[in-house]
Amino acid sequence: MNSVTSLALEPARWQVNDQGEIFSLTYGDVYASRHGAWSQAQSIFVDGCELPTRWMGSPCVRILETAFGLGVNFLATWASLKASASKARLQYIAIEKHPFTAQDLRTALQISLTTLPASLAPLVHELVERLITQWPPLISGFHSLPLDDQTTLTLVFGDIDAVLCSLHGRFDAVYLDGFAPDCNAGMWSSLVMKRLAELAAPGAIAATWCVTDTVQHALNEVGYTVNQQVGSARNHEFLTAHWPQKFIESQTLPASVVVIGAGIAGASVARQFASRGVSVTLIERDQPASGASGNPVAVVRPEPGGVDNMIAEFSAAGVGWLKRWLSVYGQSVPHDFCGAVRLLRDQRRHDKLAAYALTVPDEWLHELSNTDASTLCGQTVAADAFLLPQAGWVDPKALVAALIDHPLIDVKSNAEVTKLTRMSSDLWCVGFSNHEEIHTHHVVLATAFADLSPDVLGIDSARGQLSLLPERADKSLRAIVCRDGYITPAINGMHIIGATIQYDDLDANSRTEDDLENFHRLQRLLPEFVSDVNELRAGRVSWRGTTQDRLPLVGKIAEGLYASIGHGSRGVACAPWCAEFLATQIMNEPLPISATWVERLHPLRFSKSISPKS
Repeated sequence: MNSVTSLALEPARWQVNDQGEIFSLTYGDVYASRHGAWSQAQSIFVDGCELPTRWMGSPCVRILETAFGLGVNFLATWASLKASASKARLQYIAIEKHPFTAQDLRTALQISLTTLPASLAPLVHELVERLITQWPPLISGFHSLPLDDQTTLTLVFGDIDAVLCSLHGRFDAVYLDGFAPDCNAGMWSSLVMKRLAELAAPGAIAATWCVTDTVQHALNEVGYTVNQQVGSARNHEFLTAHWPQKFIESQTLPASVVVIGAGIAGASVARQFASRGVSVTLIERDQPASGASGNPVAVVRPEPGGVDNMIAEFSAAGVGWLKRWLSVYGQSVPHDFCGAVRLLRDQRRHDKLAAYALTVPDEWLHELSNTDASTLCGQTVAADAFLLPQAGWVDPKALVAALIDHPLIDVKSNAEVTKLTRMSSDLWCVGFSNHEEIHTHHVVLATAFADLSPDVLGIDSARGQLSLLPERADKSLRAIVCRDGYITPAINGMHIIGATIQYDDLDANSRTEDDLENFHRLQRLLPEFVSDVNELRAGRVSWRGTTQDRLPLVGKIAEGLYASIGHGSRGVACAPWCAEFLATQIMNEPLPISATWVERLHPLRFSKSISPKS
C-alpha cells in the first residue's frame, strides 16, 4: 500500500474546524464557508460572469477555474445550466494541485452543502453522485469527464503555472478562486494573470471573491477592466474583470459533417459531433464494425509509465474517457473493468515500473508478488506482476452500435467511397462506386488507413489473429493477464487470446501456426492453464493501421478535411477520446489535453514534404 507522502500528486489534507468549515491543513485556510459556499458560487461566479445570459446566447460556454477545490463552483454552474432551457454545451476546465480522493470529496461536499436551498437539493445531490461516479484516480495530468450530453468537465491535476502554459483554447469566463493570497501567493501572481489574459476570449469575464489592491492591479495590468461589486451580506464585495470585446474573424462551425468509416474511430467521431448538435453522415463500405472493430472482445488498459511517457499519458486519457463514457451511455454494451495483471519482460522494466508504482495511488497501479497475482486472477502466473485496476474488456461491436445510436447520425452502409476531391477552398466532393456524390464542407477520414488522402503517410497494415479457448469449470480466470499478449476471463464461454502481428500479410484465413504462436504467448503468462495447443480454436483475423511512434493520426489534413486513423491495437481504448480531441479542435473548444498533443497526433507528422498546420 502506498503512503500518502510517497505520491507524486499529494491529495488534499483537510479537517473540519470548530465552525464546521472544511479547512486545508496544507494552506491553513478554509475551502469555503459552510454557510456561504453555494451562495458565493452562485452570486460571485455564476451571476458575476453573466452565465444565465450566456447559456441562451452561445452554442458552447467555455469556463476556466483556477482551483477546483470541493467543486462547489462547478456544481453551481452545472446546476444553473440544467435549470435553464438552454441547449448550450458547457466545457469546464478546472485546475487542482491537491485534489480530494473520491470518498473525501463526497464527505466534504455533504458537510459543505448542508445549507443548500431545499428547492435545489434533489438536483444538486444527483449531480454530486454523477461527479463522484466519474472521479478520476489521483494522477497528474488531464482527466475529461463526459458527465452528460451538454457538460464535459476536464480536471487538470497539477501546479497552476505549468497547467496554464499547457492549455489550448479560449475561455468565456474565468473563475479566479483559491486560497487567500497570504496563504497561497502563487495562485494570484502576475504571471498567472498574464496567462489568463492570453486565454481570454473576446468579451470574457473573470470573477473572484478576492478584492485586494494587488489582485485588482494585476488584472488591470494585463488588460482587464476591473469593477468592484457589492455582494450578498455574507459575501460582502467581489470583483468582476472584463476582457475587451475585440473583433476577431469568426470561425464558421460545422452544421453537418461526413465521416468515412464506421469502425470504432468513425463511430466515435460521429457521436461526438452529434452530441454537439451537428448532423453526421456516417459512411461504411460494408457494415459498421466490420474491420478490427468487429472482434468479439477488446482489451482496454492504460500503459503504465512515468509523467514523461507519451504512450502512458495518451492511454490514460483514452481508457479514462472510455470508462466514464460507458458509465453514462454503456448500459447496452457488455464490458467489465475487471483489472489486468501485467507481467514484465525483464528485470530492468520491472524495476522501473516498481519505482513508478510508488508514486501513484493503488487504484491506478501497484506491484504484486507472484503469489498475490496468482491469488487475484485465480490461476498461477509466470512471474511477479503489477495490477492495473482501471483495465478491462469491452465488446467492440456493441460499443460501435451504442455510439451510432443517435438521431443526428445517418448511417450509410454498403457504400464504398472511391474518391475524395476538393471542389473549392472549403468544399469537398465524396464520390461513391455507384457514381453518386456528396458535397460537404467537412470530412473526417476514419478508415484505419489513409487510402483516400495521399498526403498522409506513415501508416502500416498489421494482420492480427485471435485464438479462442473454451471455458472450463475448474480453470476460472478472474482478471486479464497480459505481457506481449493477453488472455481474458471467459466471456460468453470463451477466453480470448491474442494477438499475433504480421506486417504486409494479406492472408484472410486463420492459420494453425498463428494459434501455435498464441499458445506460446499464453504459456509465458499462465504456464499451467492449458497444456495442449489443440484445445485452442482459431479466432478472427483482421487488420489494423499502425504507426512508427505507436500514436494515431488525428487532426487537420487540409481546410475542411480531418483524420482519425492509425489507432493500432489501442483503437477501442483510445479512439473514443481521440474523437473528443478532434471535435474540440474543429468546434473551437478548449482541448481535453495539453497543447503539445496537436503536433504529437498531427496526421501530417510523417509527411516530410508537408508542413503540419494546427
